[in-house]
Amino acid sequence: MIQGTMPKLVVLTTSYPSNEADPLSAFIARLLVALGKKGYQATVVAPSDGTFFGRRAIFGIDTIRFGYFWPRSLLRLTRGAGGIPETLNQSRLARLQLVPMMAVFLLVSLRYAGGCDVIYANWLGAGLIGALVSLITGKPLVVSFRGDDGYLARDRRLWRVLTRSVSARASAIAPVSEEIGAILVDLGIPPDKVYLPRFGVDTEMFHPADHNGQRTCSRLLFVGSLIPKKGVQDLLAALAHSSLSQVSLDVVGDGFHRSELESISKRLGLVNRVQWLGMRPPDEVAALMRQADILCLPSYTEGKPNVVREAMASGLPVVASRVGGIPEMVKERSTALLYEPGNVEDLRKCVSELVNNDELRRSMGAAARQLIVDSGVTWESTAEDFDRIFRGILKLG
Repeated sequence: MIQGTMPKLVVLTTSYPSNEADPLSAFIARLLVALGKKGYQATVVAPSDGTFFGRRAIFGIDTIRFGYFWPRSLLRLTRGAGGIPETLNQSRLARLQLVPMMAVFLLVSLRYAGGCDVIYANWLGAGLIGALVSLITGKPLVVSFRGDDGYLARDRRLWRVLTRSVSARASAIAPVSEEIGAILVDLGIPPDKVYLPRFGVDTEMFHPADHNGQRTCSRLLFVGSLIPKKGVQDLLAALAHSSLSQVSLDVVGDGFHRSELESISKRLGLVNRVQWLGMRPPDEVAALMRQADILCLPSYTEGKPNVVREAMASGLPVVASRVGGIPEMVKERSTALLYEPGNVEDLRKCVSELVNNDELRRSMGAAARQLIVDSGVTWESTAEDFDRIFRGILKLG
């Protein structure tokens, strides 16, 4: 790179927004926008989700979405909610597309990596490509493990082998949570290679509504993929209890489990109390949070879900399972009520406690917003942390 210029990035990811209104992995785009304000130039390389193929600017960021299976109408591996591991479990056709997707990913990444200073890969799949590109080009590699990839590395031998291989090639590892960082260290990755950047939230978009202190609790909100591990089936079962008969639920998101969840809702007599809103752009999610009373995230596994920060920034108390990085993000019984995943009765009790105690709910919502403000977790702070990582591996001081 030319002395005095900012590093150029090639960003590899298996999931990325296809337009400015697409919420899918929008957190990566938010980080790149914040880095752009610091002078970074980024080119994103990602497999297409079928929305578009080719090159365009998204959020002002050069974005390449490539096809990997023909006819394109049969593309499955990177289409739909839940990510590649979930899709592989659901579709034989998706499994057939894994090798061609990785092969094309490598070729396209090599094409664009020549002019970059740093390769930044998100999730293990992109990390594998990043490691090969780094090996071939000599460019330094930074990898973020974001959730399932970290937990699968802990639980499955093949994932452990691949994770160790990628991490050995990487100059720095930037996991989203302390728990994933600890898993990686336990796998033998040197602790001084593992960094824990702050991951931000847009506090201007996500902010509290003015309820004038008079509103009673009646509206729950879930935001996420509709797949079994997100636990919406447990939330529906809890909502069916007579003690919550006046409470409604807005479900934002989509996925292959949606039809089954709608059937469960009908069977439990919740048709008039549950709204299935599908995928919504971030500004609409922010508006829905200002209309809601509690965010519920009953997941069985998580990385460090940004929706929790967005809810807290919106002044919402959180009811969530005690998994992944969630306990790191909240102050239990101050900003959130946590329970063990899969325990429907404890989930119901947590929701009931907030529904039936207006003062507690409002104080927890206010404390949640204040925690976000005090912690300074904005996308600008995230960009500062990644700037230090990139400059450190490039020895720019």
